[in-house]
Amino acid sequence: MRHPLAAVVALALAALCASMPGPASAQANNVYTVAGIYVDVTAANAASAQQAGFASAAQLGFSRLVQRVTLPAELATRGAPVADQATLDRVVLSTDVEAERRSGTRYIGRLTVRFDPSGVRALLRAQGLTVVDARSAPELVAAVAADGTSPDTAALWQQVWSEGGFVDELAPLAVAPPALQGAPNWQTAAPFAQAAASTSALYATLRVQGSTATASLVEVSAAGQRDRGAVSVQMAGADDAALRAALASLAQQVSTLLQNDWKAHAGAAGGERARISASALYSAERQWEAIKTALGAAAQTLISEIRIEAVGRDGALVSFSFVGDRSAVVAELARRGVQLQDTSLGPVLRIANAAPAPAH
Repeated sequence: MRHPLAAVVALALAALCASMPGPASAQANNVYTVAGIYVDVTAANAASAQQAGFASAAQLGFSRLVQRVTLPAELATRGAPVADQATLDRVVLSTDVEAERRSGTRYIGRLTVRFDPSGVRALLRAQGLTVVDARSAPELVAAVAADGTSPDTAALWQQVWSEGGFVDELAPLAVAPPALQGAPNWQTAAPFAQAAASTSALYATLRVQGSTATASLVEVSAAGQRDRGAVSVQMAGADDAALRAALASLAQQVSTLLQNDWKAHAGAAGGERARISASALYSAERQWEAIKTALGAAAQTLISEIRIEAVGRDGALVSFSFVGDRSAVVAELARRGVQLQDTSLGPVLRIANAAPAPAH
């Protein structure tokens, strides 16, 4: 039997590659975007308050970005870099308003700040910090509340997760809709997880007792259930603003826990990348399009530097880089309906449950 790629012919790849992401394209852009930055500032007038709000968002966003793309042990040893206004002016690409309220002297806003990846990398590396910006597969978060929690508090717990910008983290956190409730249960969570292209769900169950807010964490998947511990925070007051700040802090602590787990897994050796060259096999054009779509979607998480080397009637040669375990790449592509298998011919990509391409 002759390998299906024996008929492969070299093509002008520019048109083909136009449909594929370039090296770390959307992946890097998302990583260096910090959303859900909440600011509340007062100044002499409305214009000054807004200017101060944007400046505060740049500082807060930079701090979150540093935490996002560096290793905790290195930050503890070297300290987090501090960016002055001139530095921020160089590395901030844009600031977008998600929501805002203004008065004569006060500005309250939820902002998104986009940073220049090259500028931030150079700044951090100059401080001797390792930059880890490879992303994992997404994790579904079910922000649920314990029995007895007021409906307003339960709704606010959902809101701080939905508005927190956690989908742009290295380990993207997709927030389940409010319809997912109750005790941790994979059978209940599975449809929501599948819709988010995740193979697990983290239940973050909120309890508020006096001035203490706690989130208990349990992860469920087809493999079973795992206790991930709990995080807590003391509220600084009894008003709505203090409650919001406390719940936002809880959500950030949960995210930090998951991000550090991923960085310890993927970045302990400086985010070293491996590369796979695979034969993409298909029996129809729509199957090839589906494979390209799956690779493009996976470029939002684990893989980058996708190259289509050549294309034939029933097969193509494809290569891409990845960080972490190869099994994670296999699982991520499987979520997109594509199998990556090792065969006697080497790595092979094909649509799940598709009939083998005909021999020639």
